[in-house]
Amino acid sequence: MDNERFAALEAHYNAILPTLATKADIEALRAEMHKMSAETHKWMVASLIGLFIGFGGLGITLGQILKPQAQSAFTQVAAQPPQPIVIYLSPPPAPK
Repeated sequence: MDNERFAALEAHYNAILPTLATKADIEALRAEMHKMSAETHKWMVASLIGLFIGFGGLGITLGQILKPQAQSAFTQVAAQPPQPIVIYLSPPPAPK
């Protein structure tokens, strides 16, 4: 009975042993994870730079689009002749 149980455990052990990770496997995994982390960092930085450039271009474009409208409104106000300054003086109140 013990021999049968021992044989089953040995078969189980022999089936599992080849699938266990070795020190070299762990080091390879660690190196691969470090490489993936560095690549992710590069993508994040590149995405942020792209966002800044995109929003900067959007701001410049909107500034150029709105600039002629603001100038035309200014020229309309500047084109009007200056209004004369009128000061109304009222006589002093009569003494009581």
